Amino acid sequence: MRFWLLLGFLSTLPAFGDRGEQIYTKHCLSCHGDRGQGVANEYDESLIGTKSIPSLAKYIHRTMPEEDEDAVIDQDAYLVAQYIHGAFYSPEAQAKIKPVRKDLLRRTQYQHRRAITDIVQSFRGRPQLGTQNGLRGHYYHKEKMDDRKKELAKRIDPNINFNIESDHGIKDIDPKAHAIFWTGSLVPKESGIYSFRATTPNGVRVFINEMEREKFYGGETHRKTAFIDAWVSSGNQMRSVEASIFLLGGHPIPIYIDFVSYKEKKSSLQMEWKPPHGKWEPIPTRVLFTESAPTAAIISTSFPPDDASLGYERGSSISKAWKESVAKASIEAARQIYTDINVLAKTNSKDKERNKKLKSFCLKFATRAFARPLSPTQKNHYIEDIFDADNDSETATRRSLMLILTSPYFLYPSLNRGDDGKPDDYTVAAHLALALWDSVPDKELWVAANQKRLGKETEITNQLSRMMSDSRTKAKTRSFFYHWLNLSEKEDLGKDPKLFPNFDQRMIADLRTSFDLFIENVIWSPSSDYRKLFTENKIYLNKRLANFYSAPTPKEDSFKLLLTPDKKRAGLFTHPYVLTAFSYHKQTSPIHRGVYLSRNILGRFLKPPPNAVEFKDTDFKPDLTMREKVTHLTKDENCMACHSIINPIGFSLENYDATGRFRTHEKNKPIDTVSDYPTPEDSIVKITGPDDLARLAVESPEAHRAFLKHLFHHLIQQPINAYGFEAISSLRKTFVDNNFHVRKIIMTMARETIPR
Repeated sequence: MRFWLLLGFLSTLPAFGDRGEQIYTKHCLSCHGDRGQGVANEYDESLIGTKSIPSLAKYIHRTMPEEDEDAVIDQDAYLVAQYIHGAFYSPEAQAKIKPVRKDLLRRTQYQHRRAITDIVQSFRGRPQLGTQNGLRGHYYHKEKMDDRKKELAKRIDPNINFNIESDHGIKDIDPKAHAIFWTGSLVPKESGIYSFRATTPNGVRVFINEMEREKFYGGETHRKTAFIDAWVSSGNQMRSVEASIFLLGGHPIPIYIDFVSYKEKKSSLQMEWKPPHGKWEPIPTRVLFTESAPTAAIISTSFPPDDASLGYERGSSISKAWKESVAKASIEAARQIYTDINVLAKTNSKDKERNKKLKSFCLKFATRAFARPLSPTQKNHYIEDIFDADNDSETATRRSLMLILTSPYFLYPSLNRGDDGKPDDYTVAAHLALALWDSVPDKELWVAANQKRLGKETEITNQLSRMMSDSRTKAKTRSFFYHWLNLSEKEDLGKDPKLFPNFDQRMIADLRTSFDLFIENVIWSPSSDYRKLFTENKIYLNKRLANFYSAPTPKEDSFKLLLTPDKKRAGLFTHPYVLTAFSYHKQTSPIHRGVYLSRNILGRFLKPPPNAVEFKDTDFKPDLTMREKVTHLTKDENCMACHSIINPIGFSLENYDATGRFRTHEKNKPIDTVSDYPTPEDSIVKITGPDDLARLAVESPEAHRAFLKHLFHHLIQQPINAYGFEAISSLRKTFVDNNFHVRKIIMTMARETIPR
């Protein structure tokens, strides 16, 4: 008690000169070094962390120095804590010792693909999809195999699952002579390989991202080669045909389906897809839109993984493999672009001004790729010299495009500066597009930059507000949550089928969808409240999930926000997808749950384990609970330095099994979720379950800073301390002042990092 009273008094006083440094030099320097860097064969870990001065003083008072724990106590402990905290221990001190600088970064592989797609898209126009989900269906009577006569109906179909024998609702349709075509757009949630499957006994052609060339019915267009071509049926026998394609998350692509049944007894069509990390399922209505998007130029060239050594992906590494990928991507892009060059450049093979228009197209392409008007030197290098040297306009166009897409001015967005080397309106436009979209400026940003309006805060705010509603921002925000919670690396979430029957890959895919819907519901609601990520007690469930988690079954087989019978859910902490991801094949893993949640959500500093000890279930008696096993495994004092934080968090979630189902017993024993948890201030609070974890995430400044730091790195891809060691504190103040509004803090991060 004497120490705590003294500590309270000392914390109100100013620094005591160099007394703290003298004590540190006498008792601590021999082990920790003059800057806390550590000393070989003594204590080789750096003395850095996030404890406050009072918390650090308590720790020194109790344990330091190890050979004489009473040598530095009371006032001396506080003075040492005060000294090392300001000299080298705290993040602020480290930022002063080793100033962090902004790195020159290239585009990541994702940014590279996105930018090329959006540059080409700018010549077609960004689609306005509206809010109507589904596809437009056109139903026809058919007299001949190749002709449509008499349109019977137009309607919006939620998905493609047609069967002539069902209640299809189309009047006067001839069961043996009809044709249907569906048009619209598809907006995938994440980037990756998507497989599509058409199952039918009839004729069908499916066009995914292929809707330009030859005139077709009703003014619609399609290419001669279908993505899925099953136009000729095989004796009215049911068959499935599938194909795969790489798609960009948040980027609309056109979808066109042409279906025919002529003089056949059976008539049906089901369209399914298999998204990345997913299983075969009907294409969800929520990703379909009735308005048609233009064809997108999507590059499929593979790139080497981007550097993620700092905990977030960024374009900092340069390798031979990356250079080869850049070259291959430029060739692929030039080929795709030239395939559609007549549409993009508004010309044709008989156009007398074709060469002039192609040159003009390349100039516009370079301007949009570099995100600013070209200088005379650049114009000559990337356009004029190439066209002057080659009489073949096709070859010149391809060469120009490839040179543009391998230029440093495209690959390195931060090179975007004015003629005087200083940032200008074009710099601002490029920065905002990269931060929110991982892309290049759109038409609205270009106009604002041309008119020099982006020097005004009101204009920047207006642009950010507009950009936030874009599907590209939503895709980037979605990917953040997978990185933040370390879910993007979780590929195998399968469980023992004997212990968890019916928990199959289909169930895992449904949980991933449930997680996506939960995040979307919180972040894109009017309040966009970070706190609801932890306090929401409902989960999105469909029939399959509701049955497994013993919840009320939705009337329709769609996802609904429902209460589970246990009524003990606390947002992300207890979402079954998160709990499943941090569990073993047969049982829970309090250590995995505790490590990732304490570090990434609660913002606790955890040192690497002194000795890596593998958990082996066979080393324990079969009647022990997981808590008993983990307690025994981590009882060593060296382990408990971190496991005193990790274990209480993991144990508090033991009421949820390896699939996230609520339980009260394990091994026929009541589950104990109660633990003492040491806060960053070294006080002890009792944790009894996920509600207590939620309270920590909602109220703890460390948790707020952890969330903001991860979000900042994901958006800006630069170290946050490169913007000043006070940047995180400033962001947290803004965050709290705005009632923890996530979308507003995203806008703040984009605005406050504009190059000045």
